[in-house]
Amino acid sequence: MNLVPCSVVSNREITQGNFLLTLKVPRGFSRPQPGQFVHLRITQDVEPLLRRPYSLEGFVERGKLRAARIYYSVVGRGSRLLSQHQPGAKLDVIGPLGVGFSPRPRRLPILVAGGRGVAPLLFLSRSLRDRKRPFVFLFGARSRRELYGVREIRGGRLHVATDDGSVGFEGSVLELLRQEWREGGHTPLTAEIFTCGPHGLLHEVSDFARENGIRCEASLEGPMACAVGACRGCPVPLLPGADSGRYPAMCVEGPVMDATIVDWARLP
Repeated sequence: MNLVPCSVVSNREITQGNFLLTLKVPRGFSRPQPGQFVHLRITQDVEPLLRRPYSLEGFVERGKLRAARIYYSVVGRGSRLLSQHQPGAKLDVIGPLGVGFSPRPRRLPILVAGGRGVAPLLFLSRSLRDRKRPFVFLFGARSRRELYGVREIRGGRLHVATDDGSVGFEGSVLELLRQEWREGGHTPLTAEIFTCGPHGLLHEVSDFARENGIRCEASLEGPMACAVGACRGCPVPLLPGADSGRYPAMCVEGPVMDATIVDWARLP
C-alpha cells in the first residue's frame, strides 16, 4: 500500500453517466491483484472531505506507461467531480488496497457479474486469460446499453442476460448461474464462483453457493472513510457461528470475502 501522485490519462464517458478513468501511476504503485481497490482523493478542496474507494477495472504496463483503470458511474458529488477531470489533471491515490480474488488451482472459475459490478471481474478474466486458464463469464444487466466491456471478454465462455431481453437470455443472471451449474456438470470440487454487483444479487448468489456447498467469493462495496482499518467504519456482519461474532473491516479483510459467511441481511 502506497500514497502516490498520479495524473489523468483519459476520462471517457462510455455510456450516459458511466466513465472509464485511466490514471498514470508511478513505480511506487505496486502491481494490483484483481479485486483490490484504490482510495482516491477527488479534489484538493475541503469538500468532499473523504476519499472515495474504487475497484480496479484493469492495470496496464506498456513501455514506460503504468496505468490503473477505474470504471465508475456518476452517483453523487464525489463521482460528479471526478467525471469533470480532464487529461493531465493531478490526483493522489492510496493503493492497491484490500484483498483480491483467489482462484484455486484445478477449479473452473465461474464469474457472475451484475451491472457495473463487472469491473473487477473484467480484471480477473484478463488475468485468467493471461494464465491460459478456462473460465465461464455470466454477465447480467438491465439492457444491452449496460453491457460494458463485453467485447473484451476473451479466452472464456460468455453468457449474457438482460432484464429487457435486448440481448442474450431474458431474465436474471442468477437464472443463468443455475442453468450453467445444472447443465455444465459442475461440482463443488470442480468449480467455484466469483461475483460482484448489487447487494441483492450477491445475496442471492451466496445463498445458491451455500445451499450447494460451492466455494464463492464476492467483491463487496460500501463507504470507507480511511480504507486502512483504522476508523472501523466498514464492518461486515457475519452469519452466526462464522467467526465468533467478529466484524471484519471490509477495507482490510475485503473487499473480496467468502460470500457464504456474510450476513447479507444485516449488511448496510
